[in-house]
Amino acid sequence: MDAVSRLTLLAGAAFGALAVPFTSYAADAAPAARGASVQELIVTAQKREESLLNVPQSVTAISGDTLSLKRASTFEDYVTSVPGMNLVAQQPGSTRLVLRGLNTGGVSATIGTYVDETPYGSVTGLANGAVLAPDLDTFDMQRLEVLRGPQGTLYGASSLGGLLKFVTNAPDPSHYAGRIELDGEDTKSGSTGGSVKGMFNAPLGDTAAVRASGYYTDQSGFIDDPVRNAKNVNSAHYSGFRFGFLYRPIDKFSIRLAAIGQDISSAATSTEDLNPQTLEPLYGDLTQSRTFAEPNKVAYRVYSATADYDFGPASLLSATSYATLRQDTNEDGTAQLGGVLTAVFGQPLGAGLVQDLEQKKFTQEFRLSSPAQTFEWLVGAFYTHEENALHQNLSAISLVNPPQVVTGLGGLEVISLPSDYSEYAAFANGDYHFTDRFDVSLGGRYSHNEQNSTQVTTGALVGGGTTVSGSSSENVFTFSFAPKYKLSDDATLYARIAKGYRPGGPNAINPLAPAVVPRTFRSDSIIDYETGIKADLFARSLSVDLTAFYITWSNIQLLADVAGFATNTNGGSAESKGLEGSATFVPVSGLTLSANGAYTQANLTEDTSPLLGGKDGDRLPFSALIAGSLNADYLSAVSDNLDWFVGGSIRFEGRRRSDFDATIGQISVPSYTVFDLRGGLDWRNYRIEAYVKNLSDERGILSLSGFGSTPNGAVQAGLVRPRTIGLSLSASY
Repeated sequence: MDAVSRLTLLAGAAFGALAVPFTSYAADAAPAARGASVQELIVTAQKREESLLNVPQSVTAISGDTLSLKRASTFEDYVTSVPGMNLVAQQPGSTRLVLRGLNTGGVSATIGTYVDETPYGSVTGLANGAVLAPDLDTFDMQRLEVLRGPQGTLYGASSLGGLLKFVTNAPDPSHYAGRIELDGEDTKSGSTGGSVKGMFNAPLGDTAAVRASGYYTDQSGFIDDPVRNAKNVNSAHYSGFRFGFLYRPIDKFSIRLAAIGQDISSAATSTEDLNPQTLEPLYGDLTQSRTFAEPNKVAYRVYSATADYDFGPASLLSATSYATLRQDTNEDGTAQLGGVLTAVFGQPLGAGLVQDLEQKKFTQEFRLSSPAQTFEWLVGAFYTHEENALHQNLSAISLVNPPQVVTGLGGLEVISLPSDYSEYAAFANGDYHFTDRFDVSLGGRYSHNEQNSTQVTTGALVGGGTTVSGSSSENVFTFSFAPKYKLSDDATLYARIAKGYRPGGPNAINPLAPAVVPRTFRSDSIIDYETGIKADLFARSLSVDLTAFYITWSNIQLLADVAGFATNTNGGSAESKGLEGSATFVPVSGLTLSANGAYTQANLTEDTSPLLGGKDGDRLPFSALIAGSLNADYLSAVSDNLDWFVGGSIRFEGRRRSDFDATIGQISVPSYTVFDLRGGLDWRNYRIEAYVKNLSDERGILSLSGFGSTPNGAVQAGLVRPRTIGLSLSASY
């Protein structure tokens, strides 16, 4: 099927979807306070500020006010507000995000992440980027933007399935401002927790300002370990800061400095041990069995400087950043390796794997862009260099006093894997307005990347030490093409064809691997065909956004069995097609009804390697056929200074399939539905809000993993947090 035929088919699907009642597909929004209209959102999806209505691609924007109202501070709270977005999680700080079903497991991310102008996280296959998406607290966040579909032209590598952008609030020279927020909550089957958060904005004269915020959250555990007689083992702590400085001496020039940091520390995984056939708990509700605790610590740091000068005919922007990520984990490997160590050393032993990962990333981007005119253009240059160091240490653990390492049996196998990645890119995008209603956008990006790695393996189990080095280089071209037609001032019809990619790289391989085992693997890529319509109707009381898409995925990066050695390679293909949309309706002042939904068919179109066991037609892991949410919020004035509000949400995630597995196959993961309620009072600058998350105490499964490495043949199921009742108090000025 050629590109024109695909777009014709998708256009028919999109217009056909208009016949569906709008409540089937809707957007997320805060309640309208005094007017009966939907709030207009300004986004930077195309690296220039513009109305969401005018962006010719599928974008979801969630405002900071909406996030605050829903007490949505982590991925688990807001991912279902984005059509076609899924979360795979088993422990705070270790999460995988999926858009439009594009996931086959593995360690390379399929979704890019930005913090303002800074790309964050590794794009390589040697630094676990897929499961380390930065789960930043949304306090004092201006908005979140989720760009669905490939973003390779403007955002580059590893934005294969889309992009998540955290847009923070800039310092404001016009006035002082501050906010403090206290939360307390109680989780069923767990304990109490809470948070304290604060923000302060101060002008420094008329041309400069500083803004600082900080937060600390104590998240109660809800998983017990009856074998170790331990309760609430998965408690977690979040702490973070943001500091910003803005200097704008004249209207045409500004410079913004920012420092952002967040630490996440969890004592154990938030997983329940289940029977892999029945998915029933092995030891009772909300329980797991481990030889010792499995803590996980993740630290994010981002330092950036952004300067912007308007020359008149063009504006020049420079974005410079330095970011780091560190993860420290301790995994219980007793079920998988304890028997082997016991046989080798002749005494009862457990196994512990300590892993630490450190990433350092420098990025520089220059962009020159035109003002709004008949032909709007943007050209840019991009450079990034990241250094990663992954270390693993396998030791024998005492079963009498775990996790104490047995004397003389530490460092049985120690792997050190330093690597570096460099990328140079040039990109351009042009938007020509043929008439005041019709325009065409065309963009391209040429990228060159180079990677190097060295794997050093030592320890008693490997008979001394070995060193294996690898390197790779690639040239990649990505593009986007998007015609757009404005049916009216408040309705836009668009189509889009775009390409995205993930970099290949050198393989970390066993030194005994023969020559037939590939030393490198290539990039994989997708081509996305989509068409959609966005409209504000009935004097902006109704906003609708509908998209139909078809995606082909080729040269998929997969774990393969080559001559008996597991290695990254390229092979197989997949496709994803579906409908997604959102709508917001404000029938009367103060009442906001919203919904969003997605229908996604994401399947293999070729068999994977025998090592994975995926077959042609199998559903891609953790992609739900149907998912979405419904929301209702009402705000009413009691007096001039006092308002009351109440609201509720229903979040639905359809049935999914687990990761490919040649031994047990894909496990069918049940659907789940979560109900949330909220309500409170606004008096002058004060707010009190009560809320309930997961009212029905649903045991929604977010992930399934650990078959073969969990005691008693169990699988580990990451769970939605049980029913949590909370109270929030805040004051602002």
